[in-house]
Amino acid sequence: MNDNIRFDAHCHIFTLKYILKEVKSLLHDIINRTYPWEAPSKQSLQLTSENRIAEIKDFLRQLYELLHSAFSSEEENLIFLQKEEKKEFPDDNLRIIPLMMDVFYMLAYSLDKDQDVTPMVGLKSGLVDEKEFQDSWDDVISDFKVYLNNQKALVSSKKGYVAERKIKLALEAIEEESSVREMFLSKKIRDIRGSNLNGFYRTDGFCYHMDELMALVKNRKDELYPFVAIDPRRPGIIKTLLNGDFFKGEQRFYGVKLYPRMGYHPQCKPMDDVYKYCSDNSIPITYHCGMSGFPPGTKWKHTEFGNPINFEPIVKKYPNLRIDFAHMGSSSDLVWSRTVDRLVRENENVYTDFSCYTSLKDLNPMREFWDSNPKLKTRLMFGTDFDVMYLTDRVTMKEYYENFKHFFADDELFSIMHDNPIRFLGL
Repeated sequence: MNDNIRFDAHCHIFTLKYILKEVKSLLHDIINRTYPWEAPSKQSLQLTSENRIAEIKDFLRQLYELLHSAFSSEEENLIFLQKEEKKEFPDDNLRIIPLMMDVFYMLAYSLDKDQDVTPMVGLKSGLVDEKEFQDSWDDVISDFKVYLNNQKALVSSKKGYVAERKIKLALEAIEEESSVREMFLSKKIRDIRGSNLNGFYRTDGFCYHMDELMALVKNRKDELYPFVAIDPRRPGIIKTLLNGDFFKGEQRFYGVKLYPRMGYHPQCKPMDDVYKYCSDNSIPITYHCGMSGFPPGTKWKHTEFGNPINFEPIVKKYPNLRIDFAHMGSSSDLVWSRTVDRLVRENENVYTDFSCYTSLKDLNPMREFWDSNPKLKTRLMFGTDFDVMYLTDRVTMKEYYENFKHFFADDELFSIMHDNPIRFLGL
């Protein structure tokens, strides 16, 4: 690959439109009594209730905080990233590895070590009434509008025009997704045809995000290398992966993104097939490896699922599986980071990235790992974690690049932005 190419090996370019579509799908399944709050059984799942709707409202607010800079289109976000990189490296061009995120099952039952998914067989679905669906969705987005308008009042004096414009765009996106009519009809048709049985469970937001990425792969050839999000609780997703459907043709994915923090242990039973397939077919995996993230905070109930120690048996079992321990286990006490550092030293298939390191203080101990571990010279990658890193409100893209330039020499930066991502992708 050309020497004037640099990579952002860890970023996200999903949008608020994706989130709104996905939350609307989630609401539909609650009304339909098929959302797996608890492990599915032959009993009907819990009916919709006020406390469940309250959870959906809170969920949407949290997602807004995650995506509060994602109001442009996927292509506009790509262009923004490329322009910012060009300011810092005028002679080079940016390529990105955008990582999908599957948020649909964050409120669902969890899968622990060695546990298998429970097929949703024998569940008695409810009959979704379009008016009930619309009324419930109106309730959710009305609450969200109030939240956004309160945010607008808070930011108007502190953050000025840009923040206000983002909220204005968010309100416009809500208006575009205010009706349930199209989703109601499409789900009704799919249920009649049984099309969900022919592949993975196709929630509207997930498919919208996936389709937008694939359109970008087609229109911006060789400029992005997206990773598909796999959550073993999504019916049919692993079967689709094992069929190779995600990795065929010119419009394809180049790797797999895992986010155990959403509620599944890396060693739950369904995931072994994923690791074997990726190992056999030279498909790289990136997984979220940090004590914080989304949902925010270090005390989230599934935080420990992301502990790198949970992946050590997988690394050993599949020595040809290239796996990126994202964020290098970022934690204030460096316990996870030390585990990642050891796994890099002891194995040939372990990679890591410095993404969402938004200050010199955060990068300082990471530089010490770099200096003391020679293998990181060929295993460490650069990532912005755009647009999640903007959640911190502590850094601009220019400052982010300058922090890395402060700690890494030109040749070192080129290794982590060019050589190592190419090696990880297998290009």
